[in-house]
Amino acid sequence: FAVIGVINGVFMQETFKVASSDAKIMIRQKEREKQMHTRNMKILFESADESGDGSLDCDEFREIMSDPHIQNWLAAQELSFRDADNLFRLLDDGDGNLTAEELVEGVDRLRGTARSIDLNTIISEQRGFMSAVCDNLHIDLEAVKVKPRQSAVGEDFGED
Repeated sequence: FAVIGVINGVFMQETFKVASSDAKIMIRQKEREKQMHTRNMKILFESADESGDGSLDCDEFREIMSDPHIQNWLAAQELSFRDADNLFRLLDDGDGNLTAEELVEGVDRLRGTARSIDLNTIISEQRGFMSAVCDNLHIDLEAVKVKPRQSAVGEDFGED
């Protein structure tokens, strides 16, 4: 019985060691995933940059995104899309050219369910709309503050 007790004690000690290092393992795994994502996106970028100028215009981006193998590969990376032009617009910082850094960061931001892409599309369109409205009304966009609506029953909804 003494030998079984010692084996049990050693087993429990090792189990606690593994449990305490679990967070470290998860952090390392996420770091490796991020490194792999960065490497994969840079490879994609280099293969798409036909002009070799270090940036992708919409035509270069559209061409590489029309490849079914690339579409499937991106879907496996949790980035599904229907419209390459829309995806380009979401990834681009607004200058009309996509850098490797914009591709890496943008794809990382948009990966996941389709709701992520849809939400980012709405946000982008809303910013453009707000900017256009403020320009037409000669209002400083930063001066426009939107207060969140109260959701409690009876508060500011015209109820008596």
